[in-house]
Amino acid sequence: MSAHLSIENVCFGYGARQVLRNVSVELKKGDILGLIGPNGAGKSTLIRIVLGLSTPSSGRTLLDGVNIGTMMPKLRARRIAYVPQSSPLSFPATVFETCLLGRTPHMGSTPSRKDLSLVEEMLARLRLEDFAFRPMSELSGGERQRVMLARALAQETDVLVLDEPTSALDIGNQLFTLRVVAEIARERGVTALVAIHDLSLAARFSDSLLLLDKGVVVSHGDWKSTLTEEVVRKVYGVDVEVGLLRGVPVFSPHELA
Repeated sequence: MSAHLSIENVCFGYGARQVLRNVSVELKKGDILGLIGPNGAGKSTLIRIVLGLSTPSSGRTLLDGVNIGTMMPKLRARRIAYVPQSSPLSFPATVFETCLLGRTPHMGSTPSRKDLSLVEEMLARLRLEDFAFRPMSELSGGERQRVMLARALAQETDVLVLDEPTSALDIGNQLFTLRVVAEIARERGVTALVAIHDLSLAARFSDSLLLLDKGVVVSHGDWKSTLTEEVVRKVYGVDVEVGLLRGVPVFSPHELA
């Protein structure tokens, strides 16, 4: 099967400072890629390039063979949805209105029955239906984060880019939210790129992991080959114990002696 989303030899820098160097990865429809690495590794820059918001100094990103950087903004919005790490603290709209914004690339002058139905479906899917007519400004950070994911899912794209989607969530909602993302990816064939710091969550919910450090790909593959004790020690500067809890990988970091 040919690649759905391709990142080919992408480089990016600010002047003489190189942020990304020859980053390459290919994803098929329905794949979930966990984008991991320490702070400053280049994850956010790579996300901006995939979204078409930054232009690589060399290399390219392709969606079904089309250069994302050359797509018209409205077409990109129909193909790629984005959930930022944080949402505005004071958003002058209700939860339903915010989620409906995800339908903007598809809507005419007024929302259709399908638009409204999709919003209702995604709010229910993320257990937000009871919040539908509450102002965003009244929600907690974790609740706002789930609304932004519902908005992205209502956008009905075939690529989903998530930047730390669980950073404001408690452990129960972290598991619930990532499970919903995994279910949507399988059901709709959505390709997901998820930047995440929690190695246990990344290993559990990703089909493959891409580990960046100082803008370079350190390793790429399943969690067992990507997150070896030696690699974690080199990249993160910690020792790590890896165990399985009910068949799920759990990483326990320890400071170097």
